[in-house]
Amino acid sequence: MNITIYTRQDCPLCLEGISSAVAVFGRDRVTLVDIDLDLSLIEKYTDRVPVVETSSGEIIAEGIISVRTLRECADPTDSTA
Repeated sequence: MNITIYTRQDCPLCLEGISSAVAVFGRDRVTLVDIDLDLSLIEKYTDRVPVVETSSGEIIAEGIISVRTLRECADPTDSTA
């Protein structure tokens, strides 16, 4: 499963969420998007980051993101998760 993490600079929760996502999905399956570079993303996610979204557009976690939560959402047939 590939995921996107919406994040921003100087966000401790974002750093923790990224670390958890990489632990579950692997670095090559995690794409980071800095919301501060896009006004529409700032409006959508400013108080919600970090936000984890699947490639199908489903939000699977936001705010405090744990390895456990991500594992529960991971594809059980995916050997990297």
